[in-house]
Amino acid sequence: MSDYRRYDSGNTRNQPRRPSGTGRSQATPYGQRQAAPGRSRDNGRPGAGRSRDSGRRGAGRSRDSASSRNRPSASGGGGRMTNSERRIVEDERARARARARKKRRRRQRKLLLGAFCLLVLCLVGGAVFAVARHKREKQKQEFLEAGIGLLEEGKFEEAIAQLDDALQWSKEEVGEFETTVLLYRADAEFRLPDYSAAQDTYEILLKADPENADYKKGAALCLVEKGDYDAALAYGVMDGYIYNLKAVEQIRAEEYDAALELIEKGKAAGDSQQDLAFNEAVAWENKGDFAKALELFEAYAAQYGADDTVGRELEFLRSRQSSAQDIPEGGSGDGAASGSGENASGDGAPAGSEGASGSGASAGSEGASGSGASAGSEGTSGNGASAGSEEASENGASAGGESAPAAGAGSASGEETSSSAYSGEARG
Repeated sequence: MSDYRRYDSGNTRNQPRRPSGTGRSQATPYGQRQAAPGRSRDNGRPGAGRSRDSGRRGAGRSRDSASSRNRPSASGGGGRMTNSERRIVEDERARARARARKKRRRRQRKLLLGAFCLLVLCLVGGAVFAVARHKREKQKQEFLEAGIGLLEEGKFEEAIAQLDDALQWSKEEVGEFETTVLLYRADAEFRLPDYSAAQDTYEILLKADPENADYKKGAALCLVEKGDYDAALAYGVMDGYIYNLKAVEQIRAEEYDAALELIEKGKAAGDSQQDLAFNEAVAWENKGDFAKALELFEAYAAQYGADDTVGRELEFLRSRQSSAQDIPEGGSGDGAASGSGENASGDGAPAGSEGASGSGASAGSEGASGSGASAGSEGTSGNGASAGSEEASENGASAGGESAPAAGAGSASGEETSSSAYSGEARG
């Protein structure tokens, strides 16, 4: 028979058998040797196949966990990682770092986008606000200008309404613009006149600037116009002016001593010195101390100058002084002088003949009569009349075509009358 029989994997009867227990591999078709059980196909070492499979499983676990570089592998390599395992771990860590970087970049992009959107919103909002503010400021300025124009025209109520419209956006804040508007409004309220409203406006200004003297003066003036002098003095400004006003009231009430006391207080305050000096002279004049009044008026004229009123007062007082110096003994009446005639009477009436009578009358013959009358012949009558012939009449008239100068109470005159008008009015 031929030895080249056809191999049949299902028929083992034709395969030669070797005795068991010999340790040799049995013959296989085509000269292949069959690996012994429990041995490696390549080198025949026991457990080699298992270690290769175990290494693959350990590599998979290291790729999944990648938690420790020196984690011992399952191949039983003594606790140290192989190079391939280290590469796997490093790759996993690199991928983790890359993922973290991507997250950070995404987060940064989101933040940048949010900041950009916020910046755009701020710019748009700022532009809208700037436009609205510009429009509002323009309207406020228009209201202010309209209020000033109405104030100059004397339309105080309309001016106050426009100025209030200018303050509608202020929200109780008192800045530079609000101060200007409030000052104009206080002026309009004062001139209306509405002194209580003007005082309230000045109080608003004083809350913003408590030490401002102008605001205090405005509030004090409102109280002065209301007649509350004591409250006005509490502001501590323009005290001299207020004391002067109180002194004028006392002079008009003929309380001259009280007036002089108030004048002294006003002079100590330091303001309104000119009016106080004038009213002091008026008070002494009304008290009847003409010498003191003349001294004060002369001092006033030397310091402030003599206007028409002061000039008339000086002329009157000097005439009283010269009249008093010419009075001989035996006259009667206040400041009366008598000449060779009898029965001269009346305030300051010098007479040159019998029957002269009347306050301040001067006569050169019989029958002169009337207050402040001067006559050169008989029959003169009328207050302040001067005549060079008979029957001159009417107050202040002069026969001969010339007007006699006006004469006041207590005036003195001779043949040529030189009298001054005394008003006796205090200045406030």
